[in-house]
Amino acid sequence: MKQLAIAIGVVISLFATRARADGPPQGAGDNSEIGTYLVVNVPDEKDPKEKGKAPSIEATIVNGPKVPLEKFTISAVGPDKQRVTIKASKLREYTEGKETIAIALVINGQELWVGNEEVEQDPSAAYPGALKNLEGAIDKMGLANAGPPGSKGVIISYSNGAEVKGTGVVDLKNMTGAALGGEKDYYKHLGTDMVQGIQLAYAKLKEITSSRKAMIVVGDGTDTDADKAKSALADLKKKLKAENIQAFGIIYKPREELNERPQVITTLIPGVKTVNSMDGIAAALAEIVESMKNRYYLTFPGYDENLGVGLPWDTKDHDLTIKIDQTELEAVTMPLAPKWDPPSHGGFPWLVVILVLVGLILLIIIGAKVFGGKPAPQPMPVAMPAPAPMEAPKPAGPMKTVMIGAGGDQDGFPIVGWLVPLNGVDAYKTMRLRPGMTKIGTAPPADLVINDGFMSTEHCQIACSPAGFTLIDNGATNGCYVNDRKVQKHDLVDNDMITLGKTNFKFKSIN
Repeated sequence: MKQLAIAIGVVISLFATRARADGPPQGAGDNSEIGTYLVVNVPDEKDPKEKGKAPSIEATIVNGPKVPLEKFTISAVGPDKQRVTIKASKLREYTEGKETIAIALVINGQELWVGNEEVEQDPSAAYPGALKNLEGAIDKMGLANAGPPGSKGVIISYSNGAEVKGTGVVDLKNMTGAALGGEKDYYKHLGTDMVQGIQLAYAKLKEITSSRKAMIVVGDGTDTDADKAKSALADLKKKLKAENIQAFGIIYKPREELNERPQVITTLIPGVKTVNSMDGIAAALAEIVESMKNRYYLTFPGYDENLGVGLPWDTKDHDLTIKIDQTELEAVTMPLAPKWDPPSHGGFPWLVVILVLVGLILLIIIGAKVFGGKPAPQPMPVAMPAPAPMEAPKPAGPMKTVMIGAGGDQDGFPIVGWLVPLNGVDAYKTMRLRPGMTKIGTAPPADLVINDGFMSTEHCQIACSPAGFTLIDNGATNGCYVNDRKVQKHDLVDNDMITLGKTNFKFKSIN
């Protein structure tokens, strides 16, 4: 199925409702809200199994209740003022979807917090820490199942500065406790530069192309310089929000003396969780991972063949209402496009009448043959009239040029394309591509002006023709990338990921 992303998101509270138009809801871990994001799936006419079928709607449900499939419905009012209700045909869990996630785990690497009993020669100075339990917690919390295939992870430690642990960014399934290393790797590390650890994690997450991003900070919640840390964390909070990065925190206190310094982590993560036992780390991490999987995906067919009813696919705006069991969410207004007409079953059944009459005549003839005393008279030959002489062909008029649509026929839909930024100040805005040529850059005369310091003034252009869309590099300093591959010229297809400078775009089209 080709996907036509309709840039409509709706976050619905149990007490109040607000609409979003900036892309799919990221989810903030607040279970009091139900979020939805609607996408139209357009059948691939080149696939014999999909040819002629109605479009369908896929809904991403965030923080929604888990109920049986038949409890989910979507409805709209058709042109005849009658409400049409369609049941969901499929439900997929988060790990079965395509919304990959990137997770940065930031841990306190200070010797006092990690522990040193395996490396300290003086028994009176040796003490256990959180490292061993943290290693076990990482292995037990199910990171391998925290996201769909293709999800990424990275571990950062902070003490005297910050560093990336293990081999850096890895597949999420390969992010294990072994990447933390041993107590010897933290011996004599006495600083607590938590802000530097969070800043490094933020930089690493920005480098990863992913649908969702999250950061988990585990430590004692303090920083070497508390006053500067509060200001820096307030600035980081704004940056994480701008990049749609969820932030979670766990404060663990293995020694009472760690409570003396102020816990500044609450400036970044007000809802940080505090645990006082070793087992509390694993339980808190498992709870965070589970909250990241707080979404599932529903498919609603655009036409129910069994009931013979469907949504009004007339390209006009309609109010769509999703109902989850007894909870009816507020209607979302969106165009039901492309145009699609249900199969016709009306009209008088003349073919059936004709077949019945022919059958009766045959029965009469057979009966006359079997029971009649005389053979039926043969029909008299009738002379056929001579055909009229054919007229000489008239001279052909001037030939006409006919525009063939992108679908390959005269009545094909015109090509329509969009770019949807996935990060930056314009994240999840729908940017319509112009007919002919669309220039993209950081300043006029570009048609699409992007606020990205890593892009050129006239970075590239996208040509639109009946054959489709083609991206052309205008000699940009940092080049153009499609699906992580640098290109000079590339024929775009639906759902291609385009990277220009530091901005990632999702290309969407319909024909």
